[in-house]
Amino acid sequence: MLQVAMGALKGTGPLFLALLVACLLLCTSTHGPRYQKFLRQHHDNPRTNAGRDYCWAMMQRRGMAWPCKDINTFIHASRAQLRSVCGDGGTPYQGMRRSKRPLAVTTCELRRTQGARCIYRSHAASRYIVIGCVHGMWPVQYNEKA
Repeated sequence: MLQVAMGALKGTGPLFLALLVACLLLCTSTHGPRYQKFLRQHHDNPRTNAGRDYCWAMMQRRGMAWPCKDINTFIHASRAQLRSVCGDGGTPYQGMRRSKRPLAVTTCELRRTQGARCIYRSHAASRYIVIGCVHGMWPVQYNEKA
């Protein structure tokens, strides 16, 4: 009986291996676009020297200037530091992860529009960040309200 069961499993080995590889590729590819979007919208390290109007320049460069986004935060930390918040550099917080240490950030808050131009107020600070992670290591969402 055991030999029959082992024989059945032996024949499914290649199929199991193919499914495992497909799952690993899917897991790797699903974090990619979301992680890249997170970096585009929230990562700026070192802080870009964009002159007096940092927020307008960054929002425009990153494709968030039309329609005007109400609020956006840029985190001035390395990618490794951001990923660490998903692991031992962060703690669970309302279904997301909160950094154990404050990080440098610049928050851009929409004040008004002037024609096609978004007028932002920028606020640079050092604070704890709250992010959503996938697979325990890839930041994919920033919580502005935390």
